[in-house]
Amino acid sequence: MKLTQLISILLHPIFMPLMAIHLTLLVLPSLTFTLIYRLELIYGILIFSTMVLPLVSIFWLIRKGKVSSLEMNSHKERSIPLLKTVIWMSLGYYLLQNLLFYTPVLKAELLGAILIILIAAIISKFWKISLHLLGIGGVVGTFIALQIIHGDFLYLLLLFILLSGLLGQARIKQKAHNHAQVYAGFLVGLSVELITLLIY
Repeated sequence: MKLTQLISILLHPIFMPLMAIHLTLLVLPSLTFTLIYRLELIYGILIFSTMVLPLVSIFWLIRKGKVSSLEMNSHKERSIPLLKTVIWMSLGYYLLQNLLFYTPVLKAELLGAILIILIAAIISKFWKISLHLLGIGGVVGTFIALQIIHGDFLYLLLLFILLSGLLGQARIKQKAHNHAQVYAGFLVGLSVELITLLIY
């Protein structure tokens, strides 16, 4: 397996919402303490709503011939899977409303991720924006906001900026996207999460 393929798999957008929330909990132990008796349930809901159910939907669409592959190389076939993902993640957000009542930061992160995917679904009707860079851009936007609000996120922020550059280069070298699609994805993802967290 080529290094560019490995980077694309490890930093796949489907992992980003859960990764951002998990790293937030690691850096802010006060949040973990608040949720200590509900963490298993919270992680279970997040895993199913952000990863398992969206993947099941995509495989079902592949079987029905609506989508050609997991890569969804044509931008025109991305809107339906992305909208289904929005539905599943919105359900997860609804189920987590009470569980995350005292941790609005985590609710804002999940809401921002839902908005990013909704915007991606709309843009994908007309243009092939990079979903990978939307995802990691959202993580960078999250950590910028948390650095402003709480501090202590500088190292994670710098790490994910570096990873964003590596991922962008990997997607371009794989000829999955051009520079404009990569830059646009990163900036949209970053902006949506940053604004959502700062407003929320």
